[in-house]
Amino acid sequence: MKKSMTIFAMLVFLAGMVQAQRIVPVAPGIVDNLATVIKADSAARTAALPTQTIYELKRNGTYECVSAIDNLNYFLHIRAESGTGYKPFLIAKENASAKVVCALNFRTNGKLEGLTIEQTTLTGIVGNRLINVYNGSSLWVKDCEIVHDRGSILAILSDSCSVYVEDCFVHSSGHPKSLGGNGRLIDVRPTVIQDSIIVKNTTFFNLTDRIIRNMGTFINYIKFDHNTGFTTQGYHGNFQAGKVKELIITNNIFYNQVAYGSWKSRTTAKTPNISEQTQPENNLMYVLTIDTTYYYPLRKAVVRNNNMFWDQKYVDFWTKYKDSTDVPGKVTPTLMKMLGADSTKAYFTEALTFQAPPPSIYNFIDSAAQFPNSLTLPQNWLYTYQEADGKSPVNGAYPTTAKSYTAGDGGFPLGDLNWFPARKAAWLLTDVKSAVVTAPAAFSLAQNYPNPFNPTTNIAFSLSRTGFASLKVYDMLGREVATLVNEIKEAGIYSVTWNAVGMSSGVYFYKIQAGSFSDMKKMIVIK
Repeated sequence: MKKSMTIFAMLVFLAGMVQAQRIVPVAPGIVDNLATVIKADSAARTAALPTQTIYELKRNGTYECVSAIDNLNYFLHIRAESGTGYKPFLIAKENASAKVVCALNFRTNGKLEGLTIEQTTLTGIVGNRLINVYNGSSLWVKDCEIVHDRGSILAILSDSCSVYVEDCFVHSSGHPKSLGGNGRLIDVRPTVIQDSIIVKNTTFFNLTDRIIRNMGTFINYIKFDHNTGFTTQGYHGNFQAGKVKELIITNNIFYNQVAYGSWKSRTTAKTPNISEQTQPENNLMYVLTIDTTYYYPLRKAVVRNNNMFWDQKYVDFWTKYKDSTDVPGKVTPTLMKMLGADSTKAYFTEALTFQAPPPSIYNFIDSAAQFPNSLTLPQNWLYTYQEADGKSPVNGAYPTTAKSYTAGDGGFPLGDLNWFPARKAAWLLTDVKSAVVTAPAAFSLAQNYPNPFNPTTNIAFSLSRTGFASLKVYDMLGREVATLVNEIKEAGIYSVTWNAVGMSSGVYFYKIQAGSFSDMKKMIVIK
């Protein structure tokens, strides 16, 4: 009787923690305080499992970051406090050796929310790869402005990772005063396989290189939906999907992409064209590319409702210089062939007048082509930070009379819907309704079966929305003993098996966390 009451008390205690959030405020104005607080809090954070810990930063606050932060065994959630005011400003700061070493290394799952992240120091030293994802982890980046990283905004450095970018503003990444291959939104570096890349309602501009760089890694799933891309240099092309099994590129605006030129400026003596690996694609830069050397019987591609356009001054630029005479292509022939009859829906061309586009980089690329060895090129980075009302000097809204305004799925505008708040609100409602048609109506976690069990049991759960999901097993002391799910999952119904070989008999708890939904249930191992 005493043992059963102890188990019941422990269950009540842990169940009471399921929805709890542990908020840790981090004060601004103290050099490296974010890393200091997180490291000092490690013991308390571990003891609080499975409670969710959130490190909350002050609006209007500046956080100079020196040290690297590595979340080895916990979910790292850093967000802005609620309310009005400028987003918390995280800025790299060089150490005593004048080197930038600060980085957010997600070695377990994490989330960044409502932040402005700057990778160039106040003294002008440019950092490289501020945000890195390792060890099969998933990272959700929401409502952030990320700027001035020389290498890539998000670097995926281990196999089986997932990244989800939503409602972000990304720009001015790469080489500030030169042309070059760095400067990407997402850089895929694993050697074997990557799980998922999802980018939605995000605006980007002035990337030196590609939006997504995937040279040889297999990727299970890429979805790029309702994004606005202004001028990018596109030194090696624009969107290199590579060896992706399922590719969805819908409802985007690609404006002045690959502005610097085409394959004729990518001779072997300089840097080879890598927008595609085989003929005929390797004779021209393209906006959208897919690896033609990869054959997979279930490979899928959906490309529709994308506006691709170049201003005349960039077209004139390509004819001005002898090594850059071809207009970049839009969608590679291989990808168009995969689309079949739907290839006619892949893209159209429409000039748009944006309310406040970013400043042109034409003078920069013109000077770079005319004086390739010059050390005094115009600055090509554009310093535009979000205002306290959450808006920016850049505004991607365009006339409602344009074809693009109703050309998206469901009659919604193309591009980042954050520039059309009322339409985005309607889209969110429609998105939920359409998801429910093919997805469960609600999140749920079922009781495992069989229960009690030895040594395996099945755990079913349902997700009504796509997003990060984790399913973990804890012992009676609240220690994590198994991770069953740890990635971005599409809406749907799932079942996983837990093998308790090596575990002692007793009561265990399994907990699901998916967005704001959390639930925990008890199961019993009997041997």
